This record gives sequence, structure tokens and C-alpha cells, in this order.
Amino acid sequence: MSPRIAVELSPSMLRCVVASGWRNAARRTVDVPWSPDSPEAGIGALRSMVGGVESIAVAVGLGLLRVARVELPPADDDARAGMLALESERFFATRAPVVTALSAGGNVAVAVDAVALERWCSALEQWGPIVAIDATPMALARALGRDGQGTYHVEANTDEHGVVSIRDGVVIAARRIPLAVDERPGVAPPDRDGVPGTHLAAWGALLAADESPGSALASAERRRRLAARRRRRLGVAVVAALAGLSLAVTAADRWREGTWRALEVDVATRRDSAAAGEAALAAHARLDAEVAVLARAAGSGGAAPRGATLGALAAISNALPPDVVILQARAVGREWQLEGTAASAAALVPHLDRNGHFEDVRMLSASSRFRDGPRTRETFSIALRVRPGA
Repeated sequence: MSPRIAVELSPSMLRCVVASGWRNAARRTVDVPWSPDSPEAGIGALRSMVGGVESIAVAVGLGLLRVARVELPPADDDARAGMLALESERFFATRAPVVTALSAGGNVAVAVDAVALERWCSALEQWGPIVAIDATPMALARALGRDGQGTYHVEANTDEHGVVSIRDGVVIAARRIPLAVDERPGVAPPDRDGVPGTHLAAWGALLAADESPGSALASAERRRRLAARRRRRLGVAVVAALAGLSLAVTAADRWREGTWRALEVDVATRRDSAAAGEAALAAHARLDAEVAVLARAAGSGGAAPRGATLGALAAISNALPPDVVILQARAVGREWQLEGTAASAAALVPHLDRNGHFEDVRMLSASSRFRDGPRTRETFSIALRVRPGA
């Protein structure tokens, strides 16, 4: 983005502040000699040193201004500025057309030759659009802020002292004093916001670009153009903000959709991983239900006593290897049928047959092999008879 600049037009120098294109942060200062009677040469030299710019703010130096203290009827600043422009001949001793401005909330009025100002602005507009025009006393007060207090010396003509007095951020006096006065009145403006005091008036003009052009040192026609340009800048800023908000909402919606899909995939993966565990829990619940049925049958005079059934179940559990998972067990008297999974189904028949609690151990159906995560498992269906007293 191209930088913004602010230029103070003094009788002999162009004092320029180069600022960031998107925030009020000064980057550097540039000074170039010029002649108000031939502005094109000095402005061209400044342009070659700075390069392309986004916008230009202008402060007209005290040495190029006529200054008067005026007493106007009580009214708002815009109305008082209108009175000043309407009767400029009354307050400034000249018949030449002038452009006037009034200090906000004060009684200090300034005027500049209208033809000269238009020539300066036209030369600058060959470089970039002008967004603010201010007088050095008012621009200096703006740069110092509401807490600005004191009397400051500023550049005037070569045979003059320039003096600006400020109280609570308002210009209360501005004078051009002949050099016959030995002592230079006031103090130098302080550095502010990274801008040296010698360029503070230019910086104040740049800050005026964010304000209404009603107090600008400009003709009525140029004020209308400044206001229209400001409205366009605000419109572009609003559109950009809305576009940014729309992009943010779209990005958030896409992020939500992506997160939802990722969660669905994660849930499906975890459901598949948990299937074996859920099956085991279901088998365990069925086994508990069957044991409860057998216990009730034994308690109500069934074929096998309750203690014998539970003892046989305990003997079977103790005899089986640790890797065996019983999925179903059925008993009719001393005859038992077991179904489940094991690391090696073929080894279970001889293993149980060697146990003294069981007899007639046999495989009821063929075994099938499957993967359970990293392990290989085999199914089994075994029948056996529990010896009496087991």
C-alpha cells in the first residue's frame, strides 16, 4: 500500500511527513526548498524523493497567511465560519479573493490568497488526491491534542518571527512579529508521536483527514469535494469491513462443517473398535441371565441342585486357560455345552479331558479363526459331562 503524506507549505520550504498507508504512524520526514510563486518545481522534487502516495494532507504555513482576531455573534463553529467567509473584506485588509478558516471554539481567523492556494493544490493533485487542507496554527493545535498548552515559535517569513499560542487544544493567538524584536518569542514545538516539532503542523493536517472538512482552509467548492471524497473513503471502508465479516462467517461455517465431519468419522471409527467389546458385554449379560435361570430352577426343585450347578460352573471356569472367553454356557443335569473363543480351540478338548472333574469331553462343531485387533482367535463349541462331586 502506498504511503500517505502531509506537507506544510512555508514561504521557503516544503516540510513533509511520510506516514503509513493504513494507520497514523509516521515513517520519515523530508524537506525540500520551493517557491510559492513556482510551486511545480519544488513539488516535483519532493515527489521524486517520496514516490507514489495514496493521499495528501496540506498545512498552509503562517508566513503565507493573513491573521486576524475576530468577534462574531454567538453561534456554532460552522455558522461563524460562514459569517467570516461572507465578510472576509471586513476582517482582512485586502480586496483580493481569499479563503478563510476559523479556529474551532476560538476567535483566531486566518486567510490565504484563493488563487495561490488553488495553484498549490492543483500542483499537488498532479501527484495524489488531497484529503485535508488546514492552516498551520490549527494543525499545530490538533497535533498537540486537548492537553496542548503554551506559546510556540513557528516558521514565518525570513524577516519575521511566527508565534502561536494554544490553550486546552484551542488556538487563542497567532502572530507574525518583525525581526526587530531581539528575543524569539515562545518555545519550539515538542516532538509528538515520533514526529519532530519542526514537522508537527504537517502531522496535524494529516490527522485532520479523519475529521469533517467543515473547518478546512478551503473554498466552498473544494470543501464539497473533500466531503465527497471522505464519504467515498468511509463507504469503501464499510464495504471492506462487511466483506471481511462475510469471509469470516464463511470460514467459520466451513470450519464447523469440517469439524462435524471429522467427529462423525471419529465416532464411526470408535464404534467399529468397540464392536467386539459390546459383543462380549452382551454375551456376559446373557450368561448372567442363564445362570440366574439355572439358580431359580435349582431353588424350585429342578434336575440339579443349585449348589451342584454353581460348583460345576466354578470348576469349568477354573479349568479353562486364562485366554478363553465363554460366550454361552448351557447345562442339563451334568451335561454341559460351552461356546466361546480362545487362542487355540483344538487344545481345549485334551486340556479339559485331563481334568479329573470332567468326562466325555468332545468338540461339537468345527472351529473358525478370526482377527481381534492384533490377536488371532478361534471359536469353539464343546460338550462335556461333569463328574459327580465336582
